[in-house]
Parts: sequence; C-alpha cells; structure tokens
Amino acid sequence: MEIVTNTEKRKRRWPRRILVGLFAIILLFILIQILPVKTHSNNPFLRSEEAPLIIAHRGGGGIAPENTLTAFALSDSLGVDVLEFDVQLSKDDQVVLMHDKNIDRTTNGKGNVSDFTVKELQALDAGYHFVGPEGDFPYRGQGVTIPTVSEVFEQFGHLPMVIEMKANDPKLADKLSEIIYEYNMVEKVLIVSFYDEVSEYFYEKTNGEVAISTSGGVSENFVILHKLFLGNLYPLKEKALQLPTQSSIFDLSTKRLIDAAHERNMAIHYWTINDVDEMNYLFEQGADGIMTDYPNIALYFLQQKGEN
Repeated sequence: MEIVTNTEKRKRRWPRRILVGLFAIILLFILIQILPVKTHSNNPFLRSEEAPLIIAHRGGGGIAPENTLTAFALSDSLGVDVLEFDVQLSKDDQVVLMHDKNIDRTTNGKGNVSDFTVKELQALDAGYHFVGPEGDFPYRGQGVTIPTVSEVFEQFGHLPMVIEMKANDPKLADKLSEIIYEYNMVEKVLIVSFYDEVSEYFYEKTNGEVAISTSGGVSENFVILHKLFLGNLYPLKEKALQLPTQSSIFDLSTKRLIDAAHERNMAIHYWTINDVDEMNYLFEQGADGIMTDYPNIALYFLQQKGEN
C-alpha cells in the first residue's frame, strides 16, 4: 500500500489551488469588462458626425495675440467650433484672461497678474510680443488688451468655450462660477484645471450643473487603469478628457482609449495639435476635439478632407 505523506498531499493541492486562483482572476477580469459605467445623457462637447470640433487654443494664439478679444474675433470669423482660454485673478479679484502667472511674455509689462488691478492690466499692450508671419509685430500698439471673462461672454457668448483655471484657488472658482451663472453660460462652458482640488471644488460649488473636464490626477488615474484593462472600475463625473497625444511611455491617442471615453458619452480632446498629419490621424481615430493654435489650418484641412 502506498503511503502518502502530508507533505506530498500539500504539494498535490498546489496545482489545483493555482488553477482555481487563475479561474477566479479570469472571471473577475471578464466581470470588470462588462461592468456598466456611468454615461452622460447630454454632452455638447462631443464631435459632430462629420468632423471633430476645432477648438481655438488660447483663442488661436498662433494667428493673433493669445487670450485676447482680437484672437477670438478672428477665430470666430473663421468658423471655429469652440474657444479655449485661460483665466486668473487680478489684484482686485477680477477674472482676467492670462496663461502665465506673470505678464512678461505676452505684454509690455512685468510682474505677476495678481499684483495688478484689472484697470492696470488693461492699460498694458497685450499684442506687444506677438510675432507675425513676416517676423514683424503687427498688433503692437493696436489697442489689444487683456480681457475679463465678462467681456468674453458679452461678445462671444454665442460660442461654446473651454475655460482653464490656472490657479489652485477656490476664490477663482467662486468668481468664475458667479460670472457663468450671471451670463447664463451654464450649458455652454467646459471648465478645466490640472489641479484636482480646485476642479472638485468647482464641481461641488456648481452642484455639477457646469461641465468639467478631468483634472491632472483624474486623467492620470483613468489612463493607467485603462491601460491595465481596469478602466471600468474608475467612476468619472467629468464630461471630457483633455489630453496630449503622448505622456511618458503612454500613447494616449489610441482608438481603444477614445472608445472607452465614448462608452461613457465623454468627449475626448487633444492638445496642442498644429501638425496636419497629426490632425488627420486624430480625425481617423475618432477624437471629439482638436485644440490648435492655428484654427485656420485645421479648418482648411477639414474642408479639403470633406471635398475629397
């Protein structure tokens, strides 16, 4: 009679346990893939059937001074779908348009935005450093100023807008939300911040009535889980993902990622796309929006593609 020791019994159990474990993992993986995700019933920032949205980055900072009414007017005349711009607070707590923390790069002044009142900021030349295609300064001394959000809403409220809060400041969120409600722009704006805290604060402040895009941390978490095929585990209340095409080792422009966003009825926008070949690639992948400094080039590209 064969005598089986306890040690041998334990050894024989290991393959069975491994198989059971693998089966459980596979089953869990399948369940995650079919796990229903929250979808948005209405999302104006998705692409139309014909083409992705052309979003004028900083109002079209490649063709006119960035974040100015001059750039917005030019982009509007070209027929862009959406205006994108950046906001910060002035010294007297007015919401003004400026990308950088300081005013040095785009105006004839020097110092931080927060050190100047809105009156002082609007006395500066916001077209001072813009270089035209001929290497000249066509907007210098032409009365181009730093606008307030109120001015933008008054003149271009007919267009959807993507607004990025550049500071991790609840006061900025408070002031911006007040102006959005004042001008009845609740359904026409998408609010963005790389800062998780102020993005969440803004969402709660507006009771989720104003659409937000994913903040830096949320985007990173979702992308990593998506790459691991675990994206369905991550809840998203945001109506848009706004990403570069590449981040570190990750290709963020894959059709699988775009499809994952669309399963939630989320828009996916890419920045900053100034190359025609890259525009075409994203067009074919199904991207909802292309942020570009050169909306003239993007619109001409779409026109030519439509004719072909």
